Amino acid sequence: MGSPYPLTITILGCGTSTGVPVIGCLCPVCTSENEKNKRNRSSLLITTTHGDHIVIDTGPEFRLQMVRERICDLRGVIYTHTHADHSRGFDDLRAFNFKKSKTIPCYVPVEHMQELKESFSYAFRESDYLGSKLLVDLKPITDKPFSIADLEIDSIILPHGHTTVRAYRIGQFVYATDFKEFPLDVIKKWKGTIDIMIASGVHFTELPTHSSVQDTVKLFEVLGVRRGIITHLSHCVDYVKNASLLPSNYEFAYDGMKLQIDK
Repeated sequence: MGSPYPLTITILGCGTSTGVPVIGCLCPVCTSENEKNKRNRSSLLITTTHGDHIVIDTGPEFRLQMVRERICDLRGVIYTHTHADHSRGFDDLRAFNFKKSKTIPCYVPVEHMQELKESFSYAFRESDYLGSKLLVDLKPITDKPFSIADLEIDSIILPHGHTTVRAYRIGQFVYATDFKEFPLDVIKKWKGTIDIMIASGVHFTELPTHSSVQDTVKLFEVLGVRRGIITHLSHCVDYVKNASLLPSNYEFAYDGMKLQIDK
């Protein structure tokens, strides 16, 4: 079929675990009328030049995100980890089973595979249930590169509090969410080789489990990223008011944001 490039990257959601607006909160961001301050839980859509769709993470708003983007088929789903805000839309993959009558490949970090199976145990155990059942093919992600729709994808393990998360690299594009920091050996290996990077930065204060906005800006600078986009944002970040705090080649993500990856 030829090269899958250029790719279209769509930010399906850019919110932290609570989403924005937050339940019960009447702060200026949660009550903002600016659509760029309304954030679904974080996930990503990759579309190849041939029209193949790949999703990274299925959060609680996964169904709404797929409807919004009019996605009718998926070549595969990739998971960064199995925390609720990144996996609880898993069961909504059934809709693609209905439409295409085929199994969906789901690529799961080997270190999180068991947790996913336990969280959705009904989908994997034998039973007499006569209703529709989720049809997925779980494929473990190890330290070896893997391919979907002719795209070679590499992963690294990053610290995330008591657990870990996988970041993904496709050519000169990187998607990294929910990490606390990047190992020095990865920084040395990737420095000067990343064109566009989407990375999490929850808000402006330090957290034990996540990178802050300032931490992520420093990471972009150290890596020499040409264009950096900060995702997994809380209601402490106002898309317009806080934009001036970022260098000119870095910006905050918003739901529905689209990027082109040439290689």
